[in-house]
Amino acid sequence: MATPLTRDFEKLNTNDSLLLQQIAVDRNTTAMETLYNGYRGRLVPFLNRMTQDHALIEETYNDVMLIVWNKADQFKGNSKVSSWIFSIAYRTCLALIKKQKFRQTIINNFLFFKTEETSECIEQGTSDKTDLLNKAIKHLPAKQQMIIELSYFQEYSIQEIALIANCPVNTVKTRLHHARQKIRAFMDSKNAEVS
Repeated sequence: MATPLTRDFEKLNTNDSLLLQQIAVDRNTTAMETLYNGYRGRLVPFLNRMTQDHALIEETYNDVMLIVWNKADQFKGNSKVSSWIFSIAYRTCLALIKKQKFRQTIINNFLFFKTEETSECIEQGTSDKTDLLNKAIKHLPAKQQMIIELSYFQEYSIQEIALIANCPVNTVKTRLHHARQKIRAFMDSKNAEVS
């Protein structure tokens, strides 16, 4: 079972803010290298859930870090640095996927669904149920997949997701609601076929 990332948001945000300030003011390459290396372990798995194309992931990651380098002075501090960077990554990857016509990319190998029914399935570790859940996720539109990913796996709040996805909070809530309904319907229909 995949475990959501645990992190001390306050400490990370303070460190990231200092690094970003050093990049913005002094064009400090050491600070950029620290930020670059520090986000690889967080962004690459996130991007991997958007596309399995490793070359595209690498291209996206490098593009994101170049944007961070070039626009560090434009960060206004209205959100956490991590939310800002994840927002850049989200939009950059979607643009590259669209450009390369990878609209049917999938999110694999993460468990997220916080309902009593699926929690039981996940806790039991039943691979058939896990596979069914992953198939249900694959059938969601890309924007709903990413809302699910950010909410359940990355554990961002609705407000943070709205910043990352650059959309209103109500849109995030609506996408989350519709994604849950679609997943439940998909799983119910497949379970009915087996019965």
